[in-house]
This record gives sequence, structure tokens and C-alpha cells, in this order.
Amino acid sequence: MSHKYYLKKLTSNELGYRNNQLKTGQIFYISKQAVDFFPPLRADINNDNIMLQISVEYREDPIYVNLVYHNDKYNREDGTRDEYRIYLNRDIAPNDYFFRPGDIVIFCKISDSNYSLKKYREGDFEYESFDEKIKKSKLRGLHALLEEL
Repeated sequence: MSHKYYLKKLTSNELGYRNNQLKTGQIFYISKQAVDFFPPLRADINNDNIMLQISVEYREDPIYVNLVYHNDKYNREDGTRDEYRIYLNRDIAPNDYFFRPGDIVIFCKISDSNYSLKKYREGDFEYESFDEKIKKSKLRGLHALLEEL
């Protein structure tokens, strides 16, 4: 069975940094060009969401995170939002500094709402290779979709 991979280089904004200080909650922005990697969410349901099951190396049991489609642009009169976010919790991020700007996270799709996640930090084996794949990606921003690593 072949797997698909979604690579994402994390930014300070999504990790809650404002003026180089941690100020807000943490999320992963999901590229709209990569939403088909995740279960479908509906534009006609305000803030449609789904729980994703994720396996990580640092926990024995799978963890669950919420993928939300902030979509009031399509279902509210003066709505402007049209973005996908995965909200981080203490199961996926045991502390505020577990994920840092510049880290690369790689989701592997196992089944419809079941994924695995690995994190790579600058200096880790394979980080530079993954960073190059993101730079060469046709997706806007710091994202890549791959059939193989």
C-alpha cells in the first residue's frame, strides 16, 4: 500500500509568536492546495470540523486533534474567513516549545482520518532533504504533497 505525505515547515505566526514572544495558542495552518489530503469538510457548515487520529513516536496511544475549516466567507453575510487549521493540544504538543518555527512536520496518511506525524528540527538527519522538497514544491508557501519521501 502506498502512502501519501504532507510536509509543512512551521512558522512563528501559527505557533503563536508575536514580536518574538509566545502570545497565543498554537495551530498548524493547512494549505488550501493540500486539503484533499485530509477528510473533506463542507463550506455550507460554519466552521465544519473533524477529529483526526494521529500516531506519534512520543506517545504510546494515538492522539486526537481538531481540523477546522474556518469558512464564514461561504455561509455568513459579512464573512471573510476561508482557511484550514489543526488546533494543537497538550497531547500533540506536550509543552509550548515542543514545536518551533522552522521545524518540519510530516503527516503520513494511513486511512481516512488516521495519520502519523513526525517532526524534524534543523540539524536532524534528513531535515535538509525535506526542506529542499518543500522549496521545490508547486504548493504556495511552506508546504509539499508527496507520493513518497
